Amino acid sequence: MCTPRPRLLTKARLAAGAIAVAVAVTLAVRLTMTAQQNETSFWGAVWIDYRFFTIWTNTLVGGVTAAFAMGRRLPDWATAGAAVSIGLVGSVYHTLLAAGRNLTGLDFVIDHMVHTVVPLGFIALWLWALPKTGLRWRHLAVWSAYPILYSVYAIARGAADGVYPYFFLNVPELGAAAVAGWVAGLAAVFLVAGAAMILGSRMAAR
Repeated sequence: MCTPRPRLLTKARLAAGAIAVAVAVTLAVRLTMTAQQNETSFWGAVWIDYRFFTIWTNTLVGGVTAAFAMGRRLPDWATAGAAVSIGLVGSVYHTLLAAGRNLTGLDFVIDHMVHTVVPLGFIALWLWALPKTGLRWRHLAVWSAYPILYSVYAIARGAADGVYPYFFLNVPELGAAAVAGWVAGLAAVFLVAGAAMILGSRMAAR
């Protein structure tokens, strides 16, 4: 795993720290709003919000950027996996979920922080400064396992309480075969995006 030049590394850590703080503040505000809107406790809000892939993945990005900002040497596959994951958050939201949402005020700000600003910010950081030479084809399996495991978790929760976080995971409405198709499709997007990242990193290293 190659290390960025000292000056670049310092700037990258500052940028990562800014993203980590932005994620922490955004999620704290989101959880507070969820608690107020649902008249529940903080932990009740955690239970509600961590039904969503978006929240899990923003938390992942927050952890990765915080660790990098504090000087931790993260494996290339971990930072790249976070980039693929948060990229899926933004792309799925803007292609499948954003239409018809008429959010205003703080709801609008928080929604676009987790679906637009954080994804673009972290992907830009990854492209600009994070090491990439350690990426291998075997890492594709690890990256694509994340959305599959999340889908199993979300479907299990939905089966227990009747609340499904995304329309494409709603087994009672779509049927198991259709949901399986959606999950397979999302995993395929992960594979394609991950393969592009690996190829791109190898071409850039030449």
